Amino acid sequence: MARLKGFLIILLCNLAGNLVITLIGLPFPGSVLGMLLLLGLLLGRAVKLETVESTANLLISLMMLFILPGAVNMMNVFDKFTGIIVQLLVIATAASVLTLISSALVADKLALLVNRDKKTEDAV
Repeated sequence: MARLKGFLIILLCNLAGNLVITLIGLPFPGSVLGMLLLLGLLLGRAVKLETVESTANLLISLMMLFILPGAVNMMNVFDKFTGIIVQLLVIATAASVLTLISSALVADKLALLVNRDKKTEDAV
């Protein structure tokens, strides 16, 4: 039941993000806004981490199943990319490096926040 509740929260945040983007008409992924909304709810302690943690871990473990159909479809249209393969490789490499750096920075900041909260709880 806990996973179902966590999945519902994640799904509602995603839906809210998509709805806001659709209503405003911004060229921004609604799912990203939904995850930012979930982050805000977690940081604001409106949603407890324990509520969504097991569901998030399950979704992360199944992520390859979500990516696989898109990768297979890329093979069907590969001939359209043959002229720009070098540009695509440069873009993919740069995006991977930026993602790695930003993920490391976010993880570092979150670890500091968690450690600070634990020290505050231990002091009380």
